[in-house]
Amino acid sequence: MTIASTTSEEHDLAGARCAAYSLIALGFRYPDREWLSSLCEPTRWRTCPEHLADALDGASGHFPALRTVIDNLEQSGLEPLQEQFAALFGHSVRGACPPYELEFGRSEIIQRSADLADISGFYAAFGLELSGIINERADHISVEAEFLAVLCAKEALGIERENRDLVASVRHAQRLFLQSHLGRWLPAFSRRVLETSPGDFYAPLAEFARDFVAGECQRLGVSLGSPCLQLRPVDPIQEAAQSCGVPGECTAVSTTDEGVRTSPGEPCERGRVGEQFTQLNVALGSHGR
Repeated sequence: MTIASTTSEEHDLAGARCAAYSLIALGFRYPDREWLSSLCEPTRWRTCPEHLADALDGASGHFPALRTVIDNLEQSGLEPLQEQFAALFGHSVRGACPPYELEFGRSEIIQRSADLADISGFYAAFGLELSGIINERADHISVEAEFLAVLCAKEALGIERENRDLVASVRHAQRLFLQSHLGRWLPAFSRRVLETSPGDFYAPLAEFARDFVAGECQRLGVSLGSPCLQLRPVDPIQEAAQSCGVPGECTAVSTTDEGVRTSPGEPCERGRVGEQFTQLNVALGSHGR
């Protein structure tokens, strides 16, 4: 195998991994008409199926079932899915299956504040911050998965431009973020979703997310969190003060940057990335952490 072909395969694999993270990010957002249009867009998950199979590894068995469900969503309608979403995630921070990292495993207020600051620090290091009109916390599963999609897009860009420093930097950031954040709590989140009997869409989505992230942790040499991680004790005051807002009101700020299109209106070969972020003054090709 030549160096050129190896580089091409690495580039395609990074792009496929970006698409997989983007699917997780979009899948766990509120299902409105715009969401449905984006999810069912033919070019979004079908651009590199041969590479996606490699990227999914252990999750590849769940992807056909999930893709079949996605293909049928336009016929089944949104109302049943919106009811399932409400039953699972509710309208407050602590639903049946909290989609927030800080609801899992750690109860100290000071520690939670430090963890949230660390998550936001990852985003800022790569020139990203949450859009002012996105009504989600930085530790929401959709936001964390989308950040990893951005890192994979950066990795593909670095490979394409033969920028070894960029590739090394974003791969290091992927390891750290999975170890400290998404890989730590997603197994427990997925288990709770599956145990709640969520219906035809969220079950295969949770299985897909669980096995894909497990494969990512194994590929990057990261320890995967326990599926038995418990929820932190409920803080009645915080629970009353916080909510995820009115479902369906969350929209996105589009951004574009050199080499990778991230505008919601124009998907690139790696899927749309960065929809929940607004770009700061750091270019997409920057090293970040």
